[in-house]
Amino acid sequence: MTSPTQPESIQAQRQQLARFSLMTVAPELSEAEVADVQGILAQFNQQSDYQTLGICADTLAAAKTAMEAYLNAHGVTVTLDLPPRDGPVYLKFNTLKGAWYLDDYSGPSRGVLVSYHVSESEADAINGTYGPFPLDLFD
Repeated sequence: MTSPTQPESIQAQRQQLARFSLMTVAPELSEAEVADVQGILAQFNQQSDYQTLGICADTLAAAKTAMEAYLNAHGVTVTLDLPPRDGPVYLKFNTLKGAWYLDDYSGPSRGVLVSYHVSESEADAINGTYGPFPLDLFD
């Protein structure tokens, strides 16, 4: 873990990401927005002990591609060996345990939720779940 960002900076970054929490489907982002969101997620990743990612997608292939891209961006290199599944899916991955969960999904949400977990009390400012972000944010 690197040294924490100034609290006011973390709060400003959380506010930037807060707009996503009001959405059911991840929005399309401009190149500048992609860079901003990627930068914030990278900072939060550096300050967290581990992450949990949850993806709702129309297909298993889309979920797997997004999960592997997000994990690679978070410094976790993994190739998911998932069983075949038709239709929309929910895919979850815990970087602490290296474990995944896959299920059918019938809801309207689409995108990626990222939860950052920090055990140090002074770093609680980044603890939380953010998104949904676009599936292709890290393509």
